[in-house]
Amino acid sequence: MTDISHWSKFEPKNRTVHETTHWIVVVRGKQISLGSCVFLLKRPVESLSLLNADELVELPSVAGWFEAKTLDLWGAERFNYISAMMKDPFFHIHAIPRYSSERSFNGHAWIDADWPKVANLRDVDTSDQDLAAIVAAMKY
Repeated sequence: MTDISHWSKFEPKNRTVHETTHWIVVVRGKQISLGSCVFLLKRPVESLSLLNADELVELPSVAGWFEAKTLDLWGAERFNYISAMMKDPFFHIHAIPRYSSERSFNGHAWIDADWPKVANLRDVDTSDQDLAAIVAAMKY
């Protein structure tokens, strides 16, 4: 089994919605927009330039899964991918579906506050109940 302890902050045990040979997709704890996720590489590298060919080749299929899933579930219109690596030193990608209008899910309205600009990686209070519902909707 792959040691992913460097990703404990992202709670992969509870929030994994998709997994491939080299990547894990987890629901982001702070939902910038409905269905925001993080693509986690299964090994700790500090830079995009350190990914190997197999990891790079697999990445478009991970993004394809994410885009298809959020389009199917909530009608995502665009996608922002951000790899800032300022707080967490290992390479990962924040994947944020974008919506021009309000979406309803789990009993309340979800607004993409940054539309039509680039998503802002700000702190967003997201309840455990909402996170669990998003995980259940997106899982595999």
